[in-house]
Order: sequence, then structure tokens, then C-alpha cells
Amino acid sequence: MIDGHGRTHNEIKVSRFDRGDLVRLIQNGSSSPVVPQVEYIARYCETLGAKTVVVEERYVDRHYLDEFAFFYSRNLVAPASFVRRFHVFSGHFGKDDLARRMAELLARRPDSDSPKGNIENTYLGFICVRPLDTVPIGRTVLRRLKNREIWATGPYSVHLGNLLLEVDGLAFQQQDVAVGACATAAAWSALSRVTRHEHMRAPTPAEVSESAARHLLSGGRVVPAGSGLTVQQLCEAVRSCGFAPEFVRASERVEVFATTLHAYLLSGIPVILTLRRLDEGHDEGHAVTAVGFQRGKKPTPLLESSVGLRSAWMSKLYIHDDRIGPYARAFLRPIPATDRWKESLALEIETNQEADPGSSEKWLVVGALTPVYPKIRLSVGSLLRLAEAMADTMDRAVGPKFAPLLGVEFLFRRSGEYVRDLAGNVVNPGRAAQAFTALSLPRWCAITRWFVGETPIAEFVYDTTDVLRESSQAETGLLLCVVCRHPVLDQVLAQIARKFQVLYV
Repeated sequence: MIDGHGRTHNEIKVSRFDRGDLVRLIQNGSSSPVVPQVEYIARYCETLGAKTVVVEERYVDRHYLDEFAFFYSRNLVAPASFVRRFHVFSGHFGKDDLARRMAELLARRPDSDSPKGNIENTYLGFICVRPLDTVPIGRTVLRRLKNREIWATGPYSVHLGNLLLEVDGLAFQQQDVAVGACATAAAWSALSRVTRHEHMRAPTPAEVSESAARHLLSGGRVVPAGSGLTVQQLCEAVRSCGFAPEFVRASERVEVFATTLHAYLLSGIPVILTLRRLDEGHDEGHAVTAVGFQRGKKPTPLLESSVGLRSAWMSKLYIHDDRIGPYARAFLRPIPATDRWKESLALEIETNQEADPGSSEKWLVVGALTPVYPKIRLSVGSLLRLAEAMADTMDRAVGPKFAPLLGVEFLFRRSGEYVRDLAGNVVNPGRAAQAFTALSLPRWCAITRWFVGETPIAEFVYDTTDVLRESSQAETGLLLCVVCRHPVLDQVLAQIARKFQVLYV
């Protein structure tokens, strides 16, 4: 809508959700073929239980605006500088209901409590549609499916008029080839999570491309993004955002690779996976963002170690694949050593299951790049070594009957969040409160969590600001405290804490 001064105003439309209608709304009369990402997102919204769509006809999205300034504004025929934003809800309501809710909130005093209404409680997320017919899907954040073990997501606050909406998810967008290729999209998704978690401004895709190529142009110019980014350029993009790039190759020790992937996802940190096409006749690279995982019914022997690694049970990954959509399902498949390559992992990514059930693409997993907080210096491989050194002690602690059921997993948590989440999960709250008032913790701590079957029994909390050295004295020096999670082991774990001269929680 344009006023008498030539200014464009926003217009909000409300309609019932229908999968086909959503596709047509996104197409907005375009004669271009419907891209797979649009079809996927429409199906995903239907699976989420979408009932209502609210469309903002004009929304200024910082991430697209930066792309526009960086590239599209210099086109002979430039597209619009704003996007259309689609909000999806699981509740039924019409335009009159939306107007009533907005008026109700405006009638309240600013300092009065404003409980969420039905509209806010049913919010499923938003989709930004760029004015680019062939690559329309811009910054999109949708809620994860509840029956999937997805960890590396975070809260987003969204304003629709004077409504404050919230959704837990991870940002996704389709690569546009001009400003960014698949690696740019993957790095942007991962960095959007870790920067927001550290209360930093999330980078735009244009900023990711610029920072990646600032000091290294190994494959020619980055814009247009025909050649994509190398691992070295991805590392530079991560470093320029204030994070430390940790790269682990899948073929060196697959159990360490899988444990690292599992640990970072469990910690809420997305992981950029670099891939190579497995099919004969294809020499093609790709990058996706691992968002979460799901456990299988039994461990994969290739991923096991001398201790019972819970990461060996990881069978599915959920990924942001810019060619498909958010939270796409993929399967981890072990590849035994052959004359062609060392033992490694394959990632089998499901494509369009509705049109072609069973269709998938097979990729060799080359490595994993994780943007980590710089003072997390203790690697997951070091945590595995510490767990292996502690295995005999834990075997004796649980006894021969339960020792075969012992399992261990690793994660990193911000110390304040970790202490808060222990509420209701410690055997002796008074002792825990006393211990944590006397304990100095780094901003991030590392946790080695032990299980018997599916029951957590103990946690060993380590200092992340140092590294694991060879001497046993340095190894025990990293341990900050021992946390008891099961009353049966209270006395045994207290003895272990005394042995290492650390606080017992």
C-alpha cells in the first residue's frame, strides 16, 4: 500500500492454513517453478499442525537488507529491498480476532501483567520470503517437531504489530548463489545460534561471506558465490565472529568424531558438516548444519570405545540443508575401511519422501566444524580420555551387576545455567547449595555424565579453560567437583571426591 507521499506501508492479512494455498501465497503470482524448499516448508508447517497464516506484506529483514545492499542494489534491475513475512499458528483465528487481541494489549497499562492469549500460545514461527522468484526462502525460524531429539535451537522473540511472539528454533535460509552458497548458509545458521546465546548480534549471510574471504581467496571471488567456501574460509568466518573454529575429521577416529558431534549438539551448539558426494561419477562438495540427533535401538559397533559411549547409539541427524529445508532427516551410516578410504561415516539425506518414498542422497562425511566459545579449550577428545581413565573407578562404584550397563556422555554448559538446571536433580540440595557458594566456576564448564542404562547416576565437572596434559596430576587438576545424581551411590561418590580432593555436590 502506497500513501500520497510515495511511502510503502505494511498490510497484514489473515487466512486459514492450507498447504497448497501457502505455496501459492509464497509464489505471489510468479510464473517461476515452485522450488523444493517452498514445498518442503509447506509440508513441514502442515506436520506442525498449522491452522492459520498471517502475512506481513512489507517487512524489513536485516539479513536480506544486508544482502540487498551488498549485491542486489547494484543490479541493473534491482528487486525490492524488503521481504514478505509469513507467521504460522496452530490455532484458528481471523482478522477480527487478531485486531481484538492487539486492541486488548493496547488498553493495558505498560506495567501491568499481560498473560499470553490464544494467538501467542499457538505460534509456530515465521518465514521470510525474498522478492527473488527462484530463491525466495529467506530467514526462516520454525518450531522443531516435538517427537525429535533436537537440541541446538534457541528462543526467538518476534513482533507482529504490538504482539510479542516467541518461538524456539534455529534460523534457516535458502542459498541464493549470489551472496552465499551452501557453506555460507550452513555457517550462518550455526553462528546465528551461538552468537545469540552469548547475547551478541547474529551475523548476516553477507557478513559471513565477507569475513570468510577477507584474508583468503583460495577459490576465486566469493561474490557471486559460485565456488562456495573452503574449510579454511569457514574457519575464518567463525573466527571473525569472535568464536574459535574447532574442526574434527571423520576419518581419523570415527568414535571421537561421533562423540564430538553428539557432545556439541547436546550442548545446544550447531555443527557444520562438510560432505563429499559418494555416488560414482560425482565429485561434489556440500555443507549442512547439524541441529540435533535421535538415538537408535542399538549402538553402532564402529562408534564404540572402551567405555560405553552414548554417542554410539546416535543413528539419525536432523540438519538444515539449504537445498531441502529446515530439520531435514538424515541417517548416519558407518563405512568400514577399504582400499579406497579409511573407516568413516556416510550421511544419507532424505529428499522428497512424499513424491518418491525412499529417495535419498549419500554423502561421505569429511569433517565437522564447530563454532565454540574461545575459552572452551578442553576438547571432547580430552573428555573421552578422562572418562576412559575413570572407567575402572565407576565400574567398582556400581558393582559387577551394573557395570555392563554403564554409559557416558559429554556436554558443555554455561556454569550459571548448569547450576540452575541441577534444581531437583541432586541428592542433597543443602550440600549442593553450600558447595556451589564455595566453588569458583568458569563461564563454561564441561560435564562428563555417567548413566546406568537410562538413569543418570553421577556427573564430573571439569574446567574448560585449560587443556589435558599427559601427567596424571594435570588430569585430576581439571576436575572441579563431583555431583551425585542417585542416592545409592552417595557414599561411594563422596569417597571419589575426597580421593581427588574436590568438592562433593
